[in-house]
Amino acid sequence: MRNIYCTLDTETFGGASNPKGIYHLAGIIHDRNGNILASFNYLIAEYYEEIEKDEYAKKNFYKYLDMIEEGVITSIASEAEAVKMVNALCDFYNVKYMMAYNSAFDFVKTECRNLIEDREFIDIYLMTLQTITHIKKYAKFCRENNLVSRSGKSVATSAESVYAYLTNNANYSEEHTALEDSKIEMQIFLACLATHKKYTKNIHQYDCKENKCFPRWEI
Repeated sequence: MRNIYCTLDTETFGGASNPKGIYHLAGIIHDRNGNILASFNYLIAEYYEEIEKDEYAKKNFYKYLDMIEEGVITSIASEAEAVKMVNALCDFYNVKYMMAYNSAFDFVKTECRNLIEDREFIDIYLMTLQTITHIKKYAKFCRENNLVSRSGKSVATSAESVYAYLTNNANYSEEHTALEDSKIEMQIFLACLATHKKYTKNIHQYDCKENKCFPRWEI
């Protein structure tokens, strides 16, 4: 029986260290070959007005106006209801692994933590640090294109920089909406699998000490 995965992303308000709620929850249910079985794209109605108020979120407010007008996003009354619907969808497709690029945020600091109570999970960021960032060409690409971490000590290891490397597009910029970001996170997962390197499951990047590679910015 093939393994089924759910790659998801959240957009929250209130700050990264202590988010107050999810206003956009979206993701893709797929297999290890990238065959998509289902997708979901939920705008949380109870927090809709917070998008325009939040210092970080407000710059993308116009995108949600466009999505509503185009009918490509579904409004769900509450955060709890949206998570419940995702859980039911994952049950229907027999999802084994829940995934996010930064599982220590999505599955720890938000209500999506409920989605891994009875399922295994994969931190795609940790997976990336154990596979793709070991590749010398990755560090070379980042150095040549000035993709550096916030600390300045290592090359960048964000989903944005990794996807830029995979697509050979140094100018790539994340949309920072949940469905579009989950799409690139799924592609990063597939690229990690393609390296055929070992990676650790069921642990968040910050809790894992093994086999992580942060290539130094300066050689």
